[in-house]
Amino acid sequence: MDSGYYVAAGSLKARAFQLDVVANNLANAATVGYKPDQPFFAVFNKAAGSGRKLPLSGSVNDGVVFGETGVVTTQGALRATGRSLDVAIEGNGFLMVRTPGGDRATRDGRLQMGQDGQIQAMDGSPLLGKNGQPITVDPKNGTVSITADGTVSQKEQVLGQLDVKAYEKPGALKRTGALRFDPAGAAEAPVTGTVTQGHLEQSAVDTASTMVEMIRLNRLFELSMKVASTLTNDLDSRSINDVAITR
Repeated sequence: MDSGYYVAAGSLKARAFQLDVVANNLANAATVGYKPDQPFFAVFNKAAGSGRKLPLSGSVNDGVVFGETGVVTTQGALRATGRSLDVAIEGNGFLMVRTPGGDRATRDGRLQMGQDGQIQAMDGSPLLGKNGQPITVDPKNGTVSITADGTVSQKEQVLGQLDVKAYEKPGALKRTGALRFDPAGAAEAPVTGTVTQGHLEQSAVDTASTMVEMIRLNRLFELSMKVASTLTNDLDSRSINDVAITR
């Protein structure tokens, strides 16, 4: 089969994956603390691995294979909520929560107070302090105060400090769902971010540019489809004419 067909098919697969990624980003344009995904691909030359001595022309034989997705760690805008258990991190750094699958990093600062006074994420996962343990406050002791370095206190009594961690390659962290990332094996970096109480970080998705990208990818998908269709019709024509005559 003509190597160009494989290139066109690879392009269709790549564009379809890109469209899925962009559509997911667009769907999370209003999700608190969301960081968009970005797809990465590797280039291969179909002719290079062939024993048919095909020309290595990149315009004909270069194709793409899926590499991986990475996380775009652009800072999202902060929105004031006035709620004492809403926190946002400005700069690098992630809050740490404990889940049944292990400790997870997140930028989702929507917190709540459990029945026993434990500070938790919205799904009940405990928020961790510097000592690796959940932070507990007194539900009857007034408003919780959280300073820029993550120190948690009530009526000037320090109760703990948020475990804010940063990583050398945050874009390589693997998503685990619920706006969380698995930091296992990731090298830590110095924290330069600050905690802002009464605010939430908004989605880092740029809606306008993401919509433009979706339009662009749709057009590229259509072009790849036309190439694949043209090659398929050519193959059918050659099969009818050449094979039939040979017989």
